[in-house]
Amino acid sequence: MMIDPILIHVSAASLAGIFLLGSLEKLRNFIGFQGVVSDYALLPMGLIVPFAAVFVTAEIAAGILLLIPATRPMGAVVAELLLLTGTLGMAINLLRGRRDIDCGCGGYTDKPGGLTWWLVARNGLLLGLALPALLANQAVARMLAWTDGLTFVGATLAVLGLYFSLNQLIDSHTKLQKL
Repeated sequence: MMIDPILIHVSAASLAGIFLLGSLEKLRNFIGFQGVVSDYALLPMGLIVPFAAVFVTAEIAAGILLLIPATRPMGAVVAELLLLTGTLGMAINLLRGRRDIDCGCGGYTDKPGGLTWWLVARNGLLLGLALPALLANQAVARMLAWTDGLTFVGATLAVLGLYFSLNQLIDSHTKLQKL
């Protein structure tokens, strides 16, 4: 299966933006992120800080690797592993009935919307978004034109806008359900 290089570039840039922005939020409030990891109640207390540090480091690595064409598939693998880890943690807590904890995605607040299956579905979409970057070695070999640059910028901004809008809709929906 051959993939157009624009799809690969948009996939990689969008995911890199999501992971790098998410890691910046976690670094900005690393204590808050450690609290979120603790709230998931999946790890012994002694592993919370190391797990949080490794998770943020992996997010930064995924973002950087996705931006470099030669390392893009490895970045996609790291991104997929991070998404699977976060999604599994959410699903376990949802099945336990533990909905009133922050998802750990970034932007920690005193009153988070909480966990919801919509976040699990969102992560499923992100897993799909990583596929073109994962298959970067199967790109169609063609010269890129200036219109491809416009397509890349527009599509990447659109994907990021949709991602952040979807996050806001999920958070608002969850908060409204609690009223």
